[in-house]
Amino acid sequence: METRPGMTAPLRHPTGSGAAPPAPGGPLPDAVRIAVDTAREWAGDELVALLLSGSHATGEAVWIDAGGRAVTLSDVDLYAAMRDEAACRSASSRSRAGRPEAAARLREAGLEAPLEVGFLTLEGLSRMPAKPGTIELARHGIAVAGDAAALSRVPRWEAADVPAEEVSLLLENRGLELLSARPLLDSPDPLERARGRHGTLKAAADLATVLALPDGRLPDGTRARVEAARGRLAALADSRPPADLAGVRVDLERLWAAAIAWRAGAAAAAGPGEGLEEWRAAARAWCAVWWSRSPGPSGEAWERARRSAARAPLPRRLRRGLAGAGGPSPRRLRLALAGTPQHRLGASAAVLLFAAAGDPAPAPALPPGARRALHDLGICGAADWDGARLEALRAWDRIVLGGQRGDDTP
Repeated sequence: METRPGMTAPLRHPTGSGAAPPAPGGPLPDAVRIAVDTAREWAGDELVALLLSGSHATGEAVWIDAGGRAVTLSDVDLYAAMRDEAACRSASSRSRAGRPEAAARLREAGLEAPLEVGFLTLEGLSRMPAKPGTIELARHGIAVAGDAAALSRVPRWEAADVPAEEVSLLLENRGLELLSARPLLDSPDPLERARGRHGTLKAAADLATVLALPDGRLPDGTRARVEAARGRLAALADSRPPADLAGVRVDLERLWAAAIAWRAGAAAAAGPGEGLEEWRAAARAWCAVWWSRSPGPSGEAWERARRSAARAPLPRRLRRGLAGAGGPSPRRLRLALAGTPQHRLGASAAVLLFAAAGDPAPAPALPPGARRALHDLGICGAADWDGARLEALRAWDRIVLGGQRGDDTP
């Protein structure tokens, strides 16, 4: 896509950094440096090491020129290794209290994406589960503060070690990322539209990760993961998704090409409303991948979503659903039987995306079956699609993200 007046322009080499990831001990781009300093403040004197992971460590972070300023649209992912559990709790509390004050400072520095910090002990670092984020931290993590030897504690898992449940959680999280991106694409602000396109293409790119992992593959970089995933595209057709997901293989190829160009700095945000068709294509692709991973006799997405929510063993559902203050109640018992909070959230995202993927209207409708499923899942109570979307995103922040997005939910 060509850059036009009023659009954000791609920027492959932001001031203070290049296309390559920062070298250990080397200079960080200003936005990342301020994020690191903020995390160090939250961690306090009990910090052992601060480790940078994600796209800013691998060299795939997206930077754009926004009115002459270099800003990044990629999350800054940090792991803070602390001396003990009490230090983790104190640092987490400081981060929750300090986020509102830090938000303006981080945006001024050029961070137009979440700062996500996980506080854990060295022992916790060594017990990180087999999932894509752990593998990337082990491969590419950079110690940006403290004892660099802490990186050696990260388990060296292989892609074949990642269980199917972690793949499902990754897929569900990217579904929620899509729900977060949608309203930004209608914004009159070019920077907001760029954030929306980034979220759309980030979700589309990770569909390649979801497709490649069952074959025991997790190559480095978006382009390599797309190549690894292409052999799995036939499985999408074999799973016989609903008719309104026809043509999803073509959608995926276009989305993956766009995601590769976006991360290479060769694409720009669209004009107001122009990104919605790309978003719908990403939603259709997400639904097709989810459908292929949620087999069952029913042709109704809503019923499959209910089954997906209840996939955990019954004792775990009861333990997760009935824990905490308030004690058992008929409603809590009903929801516990329906699924763990995180699984009900992921299933709610599936219901919302299926409703939107099959509806070309600017404001998607919630069919009666979708409304009933959302009621049974207990995450979203709103009767309209956008209200339910917002409730799902707030629940995502509360249940999964530990309050790290807060009032930034679009």
